[in-house]
Amino acid sequence: MEAVKVYNNNAVSAVQPDGREVILVGSGVGFAKKPGDTIDERKIEKTYYIQSEFQTKFLQLMKDAGPDAIRAAEDILKYARGKGLELKDQLLVSLIDHICFAIERYEQGIDLPYLMLAETRLLYPREFEAGRWALDQIELRCGVRLPDYEAGYIALQLASASMNREMTYNTLKLTKGCMDIIRDTYGVELDPDQIDTVRLTTHLKFLAQRIFQQVQWTDDDMEGLHEMLLKKHKQNRKCMERLKEYIRDNFDYTLNAQEEVYLLVHLSKIFY
Repeated sequence: MEAVKVYNNNAVSAVQPDGREVILVGSGVGFAKKPGDTIDERKIEKTYYIQSEFQTKFLQLMKDAGPDAIRAAEDILKYARGKGLELKDQLLVSLIDHICFAIERYEQGIDLPYLMLAETRLLYPREFEAGRWALDQIELRCGVRLPDYEAGYIALQLASASMNREMTYNTLKLTKGCMDIIRDTYGVELDPDQIDTVRLTTHLKFLAQRIFQQVQWTDDDMEGLHEMLLKKHKQNRKCMERLKEYIRDNFDYTLNAQEEVYLLVHLSKIFY
């Protein structure tokens, strides 16, 4: 194959015998090359077939990103798929971009904590585990140890890529908003490793997904149980009113009595 364009020492574009244009990545594959030169195929480590809508972004990254960031992103994508996540090749572009930007922020001393870390860890455990593994791999490949909260950013990218991006973000927003209200109303910190906290967070996740999919539970007659649970703790009624208001104002959804009861049951396990 002959080089069509040389992006850096480690990335070139070329045309295959079947006429398809590809991006070739490998250590030294573009070194001292110019358009028209023959590519040493022994140096090719990865061949990318890029869809047109992603081509501009990918080509720009090939020019700007070093081979270590590219390899780290490839490793992360492979690891996440090994954990059962269904991820398209196009995610590689976002991962490379994120790694480069995160390293740039770190080197400039810019601290940008991920504010939904606890919720992401609880709602998306496989993605979060991959995010934590990614930090080790980025350090191994790029020689930079990124802050622990970067695992949350990477986990969010993985979750968004395997689900609807807007639903992923709104699920996190609803869950975090509700957990903040609960902490503030009862005046306590919730242990993310405590089983009842995990169950509450998981319940909020599925509540959020039902809301965004417009699936509402039937409003069965639970008036007696509902009132009993509200009276069980002096803060229950106040907390539930705040939760209902938050969900109504931010997501245009009104909780019914059955949904309130299930939330109150989870709160009861934590606070009594």
